[in-house]
Amino acid sequence: MVKFASALAAISLSITLSLVSGHGLHDLEKRAAAGPTCSTKYAAVAAGAYPAIDCVPFTQDPQVQQWLKLVDFSKVPVYPPSNGACPTDPAALAALPKDQCWWTCQKCEAAGDITSCPTKGTWGLTYDDGPSPDSPRLYDNLLQHNQKATLFIVGSRAVSYPQTLKRAYDEGHHIAIHTWSHPSMTSLTNEQIVAELKWTEKAIFDVIGATPLYWRPPFGDVDNRVRAIATQLGYKTSIWTQGFDTDDWNIPGGLSTADAVVATFKSWLPKIATLNTGFIVLQHDLFKQEVDVALTGILPIAYTTKGLAMQPIAQCLNDPKPYKEGAGSFKLISGGNGNSTTGNNGNTTIVHPNSAGIMFPGSSYWVAGVGSVVAVGIANLL
Repeated sequence: MVKFASALAAISLSITLSLVSGHGLHDLEKRAAAGPTCSTKYAAVAAGAYPAIDCVPFTQDPQVQQWLKLVDFSKVPVYPPSNGACPTDPAALAALPKDQCWWTCQKCEAAGDITSCPTKGTWGLTYDDGPSPDSPRLYDNLLQHNQKATLFIVGSRAVSYPQTLKRAYDEGHHIAIHTWSHPSMTSLTNEQIVAELKWTEKAIFDVIGATPLYWRPPFGDVDNRVRAIATQLGYKTSIWTQGFDTDDWNIPGGLSTADAVVATFKSWLPKIATLNTGFIVLQHDLFKQEVDVALTGILPIAYTTKGLAMQPIAQCLNDPKPYKEGAGSFKLISGGNGNSTTGNNGNTTIVHPNSAGIMFPGSSYWVAGVGSVVAVGIANLL
C-alpha cells in the first residue's frame, strides 16, 4: 500500500494551472509542496499491479497498447500538446484555432460538455481528487444528511484507499474518473491521454466492480483533441459552471484565504438568481482544509438554504445508468418537481418553488483556522 505522504505530494503538484477567470487564465499557481520524481525509464507494470503513483503511465506497457486499439486516432483532431498553461501573449491566445475549443483558455464549451444542471435551482454537488484520509469525514456528514454527490476519483488515490472508495460507492455516491496522476490533459500525447483514463477506469473497477462513464479533466483542461479520445473511450466530459470554482484547492498552498472565498461566495448570489439553469461547483476532498471547509462552512449553510436542490450530476441530468454496467449502486429518483425531491438512495432535498429569495442562517460564514468557506447559491425560484 502506498503511503499517503508520497501520494499527497504528487497529487498536489508543484505547479498547477489557474483556470478560472477569478484568478486569470494564464497564471501558474503553486498548490503545495513539490511532488515526487517520476522515473523516465520504462518498466512494465506487473500483473495485478498499477503504474507508479501520481506519475503519467508509460504508454509502452502492453496493457496500454491494448487500450490504444480502442481509439481510431484518424478521427482525433491534430493539435500539438500544450505546455500546461494558456498563452500569456494576447495575440498568441487569439491565434489558437477556434475549432480547438479549449475550455480553459478559450472558454469554449463543446456540445457534449456537462457544465450545468438543466433545472433552475439545482446544484450539481461534486468533490474532486479523493479518496483521501479525510474523505470519510465528508462521507459521514453526507450520510447523516442522506445527501449524495458525484466524486471524481484520481486513480492513484483509488489504489491507495480502496476501502474508502468502496464505502463511497456502497453508500450510493456517483463515482467518476479524474485521471491517474492529475495532469493537464492538453499537455499529454494522445497515447498518454488513453493511459491516464483507462488506468483510472481499471483501478476504480477493481475496487467497486463498476465502470464509470463520467470523467472530469483536472483543472478543467480539455480541448477537442482530448474530448475526441475520451468520447471514443465512452466517457462523458463533465466540467463545472464557468466562474463557479470555489478556489478551495488554493487553501493548502496558502494562496487563498477564507476572506477571499467568502467574497467570492457573496459575489455569486446575484448571478445565481439570474441563471436560467442549475449550476455545478468545483470542490475538493483531498486536503484536510478542503474537507474542513465543506463540513464547517458550506454544507451547514446549504442544508438550511431554501430553494436549493443538491444532487449528484447523474441525478440532475436524470441519468439512471452512470456506469457501463448500468445503475450500479446509484439510484435515480424520479418526480423531482414538487416541494420536496427525494434524492438517490433516500436522499431528500427540500425545494421551495415559491421562495422569493435566499435564506442563510447567521450573518458570518468565515471559519477561523480551517481555510475558506466554499461558495454556494441558489437561483430565485418563482
